[in-house]
Amino acid sequence: MRAAGRRAPPAFFLALAFAMIWSSAARAKTTTIDDSGTQALEPSVALRWKTPAPSRSGANNLMIGTTTIRVRLNVAPWLRHSGRIYLNLPAQMPGPIAASWITQGRFLPGEVHSGNRMLLYAGPISTPILEDVLKVQFSVDGALIRRAFPVTFRFEMEEN
Repeated sequence: MRAAGRRAPPAFFLALAFAMIWSSAARAKTTTIDDSGTQALEPSVALRWKTPAPSRSGANNLMIGTTTIRVRLNVAPWLRHSGRIYLNLPAQMPGPIAASWITQGRFLPGEVHSGNRMLLYAGPISTPILEDVLKVQFSVDGALIRRAFPVTFRFEMEEN
């Protein structure tokens, strides 16, 4: 037992610092999932102004568009394990993009902004294929759009 008012030895703080560094370095492994069975039911998304008339001041120039995506993920490598699946929306042209979605129940609804990822599923992997249908709404600043552009995303498995 330590006497009241006595300071912890420097070795304690060193061990604590190493424990903090070690725990942050022991992050989960992330792997891109084979989503070759995934298909967009509408191959192109028609964007429209969110408000009836775009602002002349440059503010509130948001354009939105909706599509349906049938997600089919090959999770066979993680069968009989637990995992966390994320939808990753990388930073891309023409600039910041947001995507929000609702599901038919297998996956979680959510929203993600370009350059980030959002949890889509967490739990046991009991079948080799996970499927769901996402109704996705994309939004982007209309001032950035000059022509049609592709939107890329991927699904990632995070293992412990």
